[in-house]
Amino acid sequence: MTRNPLQFLLAGLLALSAGAAARASVLPGPLVDVQWLHAHASQVQIVDIRDDVGSLTDDPKTRSVGGHKVIEQVGGYIPDALSVNFWALREKREIDGRKVDFLLPTAEEFQEVMRASVLQPGKPIVLAPTGDDATSLQEAAFLAWELQLFGEPAADVAILDGGTHAWLAAGYPVDTDAIAPMESGRWTASPARADMLAHVAQVQAAQRRHEALWDARPLAQFAGLERTPVIPADGRLQGSRPLPAELLYRVAADGSWHFLQPAQYRKVLALDGVGLPGKGIVYCNTGQYAAGAWFVVDRILGRRGLREYPGGMNEWLALGLPIKAL
Repeated sequence: MTRNPLQFLLAGLLALSAGAAARASVLPGPLVDVQWLHAHASQVQIVDIRDDVGSLTDDPKTRSVGGHKVIEQVGGYIPDALSVNFWALREKREIDGRKVDFLLPTAEEFQEVMRASVLQPGKPIVLAPTGDDATSLQEAAFLAWELQLFGEPAADVAILDGGTHAWLAAGYPVDTDAIAPMESGRWTASPARADMLAHVAQVQAAQRRHEALWDARPLAQFAGLERTPVIPADGRLQGSRPLPAELLYRVAADGSWHFLQPAQYRKVLALDGVGLPGKGIVYCNTGQYAAGAWFVVDRILGRRGLREYPGGMNEWLALGLPIKAL
């Protein structure tokens, strides 16, 4: 039987749709557990992300509790994982004649880091934090945000919940050989997505219009009772509301740190004085806490429209802009 051109067109569209659906189904969602990753490791690129790359070649630190081995600190990495140094995800720039660290890289700078890590295009990515603490989850979320900001489809990026800590606790092996890439990756960055990113002028506009502005730091920092060494003054951006980091993560019985379930987030973020974010801008000190909050709101809860101001208090104060003190 001879097909007319319309039939060929419909057949082609169905094939493309089936192919897209098949690819989208590789990752089950924004989070994967260690059992899923162990079963599907060959189908994804595992990317180890940590701020102490020297621990990649260390043995895990363990202790015995009641005759059972307990992971105290991650050492080594999941076999065949690529490696990204968290500190390479921010850049130093000059602001008013002063060098300011921890600022967003350009698309070209980020592409260079990804290629040095041998990341390839077109294959889903599972980011593996150490899972030793909540900070490691935020580091993975920051890389997830930058990957999407510079063009990686959201459906192709997930985080290993519990990280390498949970992988070890499940009895799976790790490697400790030095990771020495012999080639460069071909991953290509696109221009930064405007719907994910807020600059200083946009934050100022949000303040003038009394639009939603969320502070994702620990509550004591929001209140001006504490600050990190990077930030030279106590306080917060005028008009911001708290989205406390303390509410977004939990530690499991095996000692690994995890995100919450969507239903848990909806209950926690419905508490008085917090609120469930939707469209708006989220910030912190240098982008890490904010990325964790973005991942929860955008990827886990599916509430689109939350942009990150990655410069945060760090850039804001370097520009001499006013903050609200205690």
